[in-house]
Amino acid sequence: MVNIKTLLMLFILTGVVNVACGSQKTAVKNDTLPTNTSGAFSQNEYFKIINSNRSKENFLTAKIKCEVSMDGKSISTSGQLRMKKDDVIQISLLDPLVGLMEVIRIEFTKDMMLMVDRYNKKYIYVPYDEVDFLKKCDIDFIALENLFWNHIFVPAKTEPEASDFTYEKADGSQPDAQNDVNLKFVDEHLTYCFNTSQAVKRLVQTVITGNRDKDSKFAFSYADFQPFHGTEFPNQMVMSFIMGSKNAALSFTLSSVKNKSGWETRTKIPTKYSKEDPERIFRSLMGRN
Repeated sequence: MVNIKTLLMLFILTGVVNVACGSQKTAVKNDTLPTNTSGAFSQNEYFKIINSNRSKENFLTAKIKCEVSMDGKSISTSGQLRMKKDDVIQISLLDPLVGLMEVIRIEFTKDMMLMVDRYNKKYIYVPYDEVDFLKKCDIDFIALENLFWNHIFVPAKTEPEASDFTYEKADGSQPDAQNDVNLKFVDEHLTYCFNTSQAVKRLVQTVITGNRDKDSKFAFSYADFQPFHGTEFPNQMVMSFIMGSKNAALSFTLSSVKNKSGWETRTKIPTKYSKEDPERIFRSLMGRN
């Protein structure tokens, strides 16, 4: 059987490296078209509409069905997703055969990344800026949180503004009042493209590409938006990596989505578990010395 830890670690680590080098039903807002007094597309108005449709809740819990696939291998399992805004993201995955025992716990907090391997009684607990492959591509809690919450973002910035982005259609031409709009932000290493739909006034996909390596791409896609306390939240999220000839995907299907609080926001590591070096694990999984 495919080892779920190996697939997850390969997915998370190789993807990051290669990119760098319900409640009451709520209707979708039918806002007026984002134009200014002259009838032209208004960047400020469009950004305001998209931003207003994002979830305002501080907590989210959900059951998840998870499928990991890479290099022709795949595995499916179930688990839980828990999030507290500005604080933590927890992903708990169960044994894919029995489905009762947690085998992997991944936890992202503001400064640290934790991965607990229940099978082998090992764990990784390390600051983002001490992991070379995370540091190189500016992966931090702000970026991860915004990806999971279906938000538009600017790396290392708490709240983006309309002026942070350029606006264009998929073909690169100027946007109008009918077509989907891509919001782009470019820094030294990466290009962030936030694909938005004018039909539903929402972010539907975030695509990150390396400025030097155009053959590597990371995409976080959103679908099946369902009512969630005054707005809507995607019940289908798919992360995919394209790394030259290699492809990988991690999909989450959410159910029983709630804004539940009162759960443990920090994972307690058993004293008998041993701490692992993430760089060593990465080299081992990639077949390097």
